[in-house]
Amino acid sequence: MPGSDEQPRSFGAGHTIALIVASMIGSGVFTTSGYALGDLGSREAVVLAWVVGAVHAMLGAISYGWLASLHPESGGEYVLLERTVHPSAGYVAGWVSVLAGFTAPIAAAAHGLEAYLGREGALWIGATAIIGSVLLHGSRRDLGAKMQTVAVALKVMLLLGFLGFGAFYITAPSQPTELASTNWAKFGPTLVWVSFSYSGWNAAVYLAGELEERTTRDLARVSALAVLLVGALYVGLNALFVYASPVADLAGKAQVGVIAAEAIGGESWATALSLIVALAMATSVSSMMMAGPRVMWKMAREGALPSFIGSGEGTPRVAIAAQGALALVVFLTSSLSELLGYIGLTLSLSAALAVFGLVLENLRGARVPEKRFMLAVPILFIISTLAMAAWLASYKPWQALASVATIAVGLVVWVLQHAWRTRRAPR
Repeated sequence: MPGSDEQPRSFGAGHTIALIVASMIGSGVFTTSGYALGDLGSREAVVLAWVVGAVHAMLGAISYGWLASLHPESGGEYVLLERTVHPSAGYVAGWVSVLAGFTAPIAAAAHGLEAYLGREGALWIGATAIIGSVLLHGSRRDLGAKMQTVAVALKVMLLLGFLGFGAFYITAPSQPTELASTNWAKFGPTLVWVSFSYSGWNAAVYLAGELEERTTRDLARVSALAVLLVGALYVGLNALFVYASPVADLAGKAQVGVIAAEAIGGESWATALSLIVALAMATSVSSMMMAGPRVMWKMAREGALPSFIGSGEGTPRVAIAAQGALALVVFLTSSLSELLGYIGLTLSLSAALAVFGLVLENLRGARVPEKRFMLAVPILFIISTLAMAAWLASYKPWQALASVATIAVGLVVWVLQHAWRTRRAPR
């Protein structure tokens, strides 16, 4: 196909951190702790789960940063697995990224936006967010990145303000602090959902080919810094949430953030937090609309998708429009609970395989990182990811079946496409 496969390298460290932070901060941080508290029965155990989740995300972010420094191209797992494992693995990972990595999460975030604005079922709100993100990032790439950075900075400042004032005004409830002794048997299951709330730490690799060269070289550090920021915010917010009200008022509740905010400052605080969360959902839609189309664009440039999707040398407008159209279809035909149940396991398997590619690169002599003992980072990430995925599959076999079906369909499509290309190739 004519034209360069390289996009302009203009995204610096600030834009990269903003993208990762926006991708990570979604509805999970404001809802998960209520269910975790119901399962574990202990505030301390809930806070510990958020700390462990941050460590797991850090391992993944560092591993992806190292791998992207070897293959600094946009496209995410599609590029990384195609280059390090096998073209079929890359194609399946791209298939998974388009469907479970971006299309479904964009639709889920749009549904979350409706819910936190108190207008659940008002489809025009979520649809407007999706269409608005398409127009924003399809107009000028620098404009979309700058507005994304400003919005993320505003979101983080508001959340830090809420955390600071909440910690100042909070008073320990007089009711017993525990429902019962800590149920450590459910710590692993709780960690699965907490880890899903940290998803988005790999967002930078989808734009690796558009990052400034210095940012690409330092991508592991930049990603780790973004995860550290989000992890500290998550731990602080959820500690505030679970200590703001009696355990019995929070356990098993989805709107734990709103409940805690109302306990701290009344209805006005609850309203304010709902608006902050709505901003988080909107920036989450925007960040994924910024990263997701780069996968489709790269796949189209290499013949894995229709070539017209790969048009555009600067801003991949056709890919952005295609991503928006897919997200709208899923948004209008699926519920939030259906989407959240499907996303986690599928992405976990893809991430573990991508990080396995880093191990293979080291065994082949790439020596990234240079110190061999640092291979403990990707190996620990792979083991912990597969352990959580195995638990989730045993707990919800139908969800596991949907994830396996997605991967299997992608593999079948690659086999058919490869056979078709082989027959058409000149002899």
